[in-house]
Amino acid sequence: MNTEIANNIPRELPIAMLTESPTNPRRNFDEGFLKGLASSIQSQGVLASLLVRPKDQRYEIVFGAQRFRAAQIAGKEIVPVEIRDMTDAQVMEAQLVENLQRRDVHPLEEARSFKGLLDLEEPTYSIEQIAAKIGKPPAYVATRLKLTELAEVVVSQHRPWR
Repeated sequence: MNTEIANNIPRELPIAMLTESPTNPRRNFDEGFLKGLASSIQSQGVLASLLVRPKDQRYEIVFGAQRFRAAQIAGKEIVPVEIRDMTDAQVMEAQLVENLQRRDVHPLEEARSFKGLLDLEEPTYSIEQIAAKIGKPPAYVATRLKLTELAEVVVSQHRPWR
């Protein structure tokens, strides 16, 4: 890894070099919100950097997917980014914490994030550790995890991103 790239140096990258993270807990992107954000980006630019990490000759978006999508709608070719060298576990943890700070996270998206951390082989997480990281009681995490056990037919009928 080029240490110059991985030292949290803010810079700009072409949108074509970015890919969305498959572990992003957010699966629901409000089109109206994205269009409004795109309008703002057209006039003001992207004001907050996306957090990305080098991955497979490209850069994976750790968080900032809404800004990324809105920048695409706005026709931007480059966006500001902060590049960090992060492990898969660090990415999932950062995404979980960042998304939980939002007010519109669907409980199922949250539950899938918790499950993703629990399913990691290295490092291992417990319900108590996840709860401590997000500032919630372990019972909250355990209750959310029950949502991942729902039958797919129930989940598909109540999918927020449908």
